[in-house]
Amino acid sequence: MNDKLAELGKQLHAKLDGGIDHLKATKDHLDDLYKETEAAIQAKLKVAQQTMETKKQEAAAAKAQVEALIASKKEETQAAVAEWKANRDRKKLEKRAERAHNYAEACIAMALYSIEEAEVAILEAVAAQKDADDTL
Repeated sequence: MNDKLAELGKQLHAKLDGGIDHLKATKDHLDDLYKETEAAIQAKLKVAQQTMETKKQEAAAAKAQVEALIASKKEETQAAVAEWKANRDRKKLEKRAERAHNYAEACIAMALYSIEEAEVAILEAVAAQKDADDTL
């Protein structure tokens, strides 16, 4: 049982660490963006938009999964879970744990997509500000 918990922790940590690394890289490049040419910013924006577009379906699937898991979670009342524990109904408890794991993964997938969206928004904001500054 502890092996499953440890594996879950590893999987979730790996996904979160990837997202954190991406955020740190975006933050580190932010200062440099203001020094770049409009063409360089537009090139980065295009790449970021393409990356976001490729992950859009994955994010939509994750959102649908989250909504389905929320609906099934409503059926898991505290009384029902207490009964499963009292009756040592391992199948139902394991299924509940699996749904919770899937919910966590889907939420992380949605958060990672939001990071991609944020990167596009940052690049668009920098491009717009450069346009405004160029008119001075």
